[in-house]
Amino acid sequence: MPFMDLNDSDAHEKEVTLKDIVLFKSLIPYIKPQWRLLVISGILLPLISLTQVVQPFIIKSAIDGPIANNDLAGLAQKAVLFLVLILVHYVLRYAQMFVAQITGQRIILSIRTSLYNHLQRMPVSFYHQHPIGKLVTRTSSDVENISEVFASGGIAIFSDFAVIIGIIVAMFIMDAGLASIAVMIIPAVILTMEFFRRRSRGAYNQLRVQLAQVNSMLNETLSGIDVIQLLRREQQNTRQFEGKSREYMHTNMRSVVYDSAFTASVEFLSITTVLLVLSYIVFQQAALGAAGITFGVLVAFLQYIQMLFEPIEDISDKFTIIQSGLASVEKIMELMQVQAPLAQPVQPKPLARAKGHIRFDDVVFGYRADEPILQGISFEIEPGEKVAIIGPTGAGKSTIIRLLNRQYDPQAGRILIDGVDIRDYEMDALRHNIVVIPQEEFLFSRSIQDNITLEYNGQVDIEQLQAVASAVHANIVIDRQPQGYQTILPERGRNLSNGERQLLVFARALWHNPAIIVLDEATSSIDPGTEALIQDALEKTLVGRTGIVIAHRLSTIEQVDKVLVIDHGRIVETGTPKALYHEGGLYREYVNRYFAKHYNSAVPETL
Repeated sequence: MPFMDLNDSDAHEKEVTLKDIVLFKSLIPYIKPQWRLLVISGILLPLISLTQVVQPFIIKSAIDGPIANNDLAGLAQKAVLFLVLILVHYVLRYAQMFVAQITGQRIILSIRTSLYNHLQRMPVSFYHQHPIGKLVTRTSSDVENISEVFASGGIAIFSDFAVIIGIIVAMFIMDAGLASIAVMIIPAVILTMEFFRRRSRGAYNQLRVQLAQVNSMLNETLSGIDVIQLLRREQQNTRQFEGKSREYMHTNMRSVVYDSAFTASVEFLSITTVLLVLSYIVFQQAALGAAGITFGVLVAFLQYIQMLFEPIEDISDKFTIIQSGLASVEKIMELMQVQAPLAQPVQPKPLARAKGHIRFDDVVFGYRADEPILQGISFEIEPGEKVAIIGPTGAGKSTIIRLLNRQYDPQAGRILIDGVDIRDYEMDALRHNIVVIPQEEFLFSRSIQDNITLEYNGQVDIEQLQAVASAVHANIVIDRQPQGYQTILPERGRNLSNGERQLLVFARALWHNPAIIVLDEATSSIDPGTEALIQDALEKTLVGRTGIVIAHRLSTIEQVDKVLVIDHGRIVETGTPKALYHEGGLYREYVNRYFAKHYNSAVPETL
């Protein structure tokens, strides 16, 4: 391995230092609201230092005074003073630690909430590029690491520096010669600290990355446990997970080696300082014939030396916390700086309740700019009209829906609702008017009422809720549950069938009363026994609303006013279901294949 050029090393160190400063500056918006608590903590620090530094002075005066003179009354006074000083010291430390913890927790609450809100506003494309486990790591363990910086590291480290300065001043007041000997060792301690600091920073950065990878694989494994067990991938996954965990362990061990080596080095330097002080005293008395120091001064100095190296070791521990915290800050701020590619309008057009008029005007889009999926799509849907979009897999049906509710923006062309480009509407107002019922319905681990209304801990009109559920036959599902609307569903509602989950999702759509409803193949996986209920729920949900249906079931398509046939990213046929069938073309082929597959017969002549 080639040696690093010193100039390169210095440049890298300057870059790291500047990065640390930038990272601390990025936390200012979260720290600033807690300035009062920080001031209180700052006032307590010098008081804590003072009460600690004065203690050896009292011991020295007790040894050289009352003890040397057999003055028991004077010794009792010194003892009471010492006990009061210790009591005050620990009360101040408790108060400072309590304030520091409150400060840290409030800052972390602000950071975690801000990060959570930021993640909620990221588009779907963002989650295609970032594993969920990695994002969970950022909002949990990384944020908790930053908490330690404020609660145990960043604030308390000033207390240690204050103690060190106080001890040095006290030693020089007591005996300048001995103090000079003791202070000589401090540069060696600083060089040792700097040596290990440079090596530990990379380890902590790597730890955050590897922990995110471990959590990401764990999340993926637990989410896909059905597939893993059916395909018997347990052993292979265990080996892969063990490999990632082993890499994390090795990196963690590397950081432990640095921490342990630094602690051992400081202990060695502490003992060396004691030997140098004792050697100086012996030399002063034997070689120079100088007057010896008092026993009280010697005891006080040995205490000061011990006290001097304790905060230095604490600084090492806190420095470890800060290094780990800065690594987490860096990862979180990288995430926070990711901007949503969907721009919000500067002066949004008002949109309270849309009429439901939709127009795609020569829209071009691809998830990769050089691979367009939609190639000049143009169509129009009148308010209240029901339109079905059919076509082969990959033709672009679901992509049209993602563009309509602005999960993505087209590379060219326009999408208009009520004659206004949807990019001119505020995002919340736009999506308030559009509800998409997906093929894979999603239910939360909350009560059925919360899943329908999405009003957690909010006031709900129970009669209205029951009317909505009855309208789409969701009451049939709810009445079978042990606690009715208050039944807590397991994750994703896995105790319900596909049809039962879909009825609850229909109730959710009707409750939010949108102007436009989109069904993205929402009835493709429904069992035949529930199909009649779903069809009736679909009809009631679409009453008075513009509806777009992406469906494979012919019974769903037959109910619409117009069919759009899409192929290779283009609209190739448009018309009513009956007219398109008699015209021939792709729609007729689709109907023929449907009857052959599901009924094993030709299409009836009455169609």
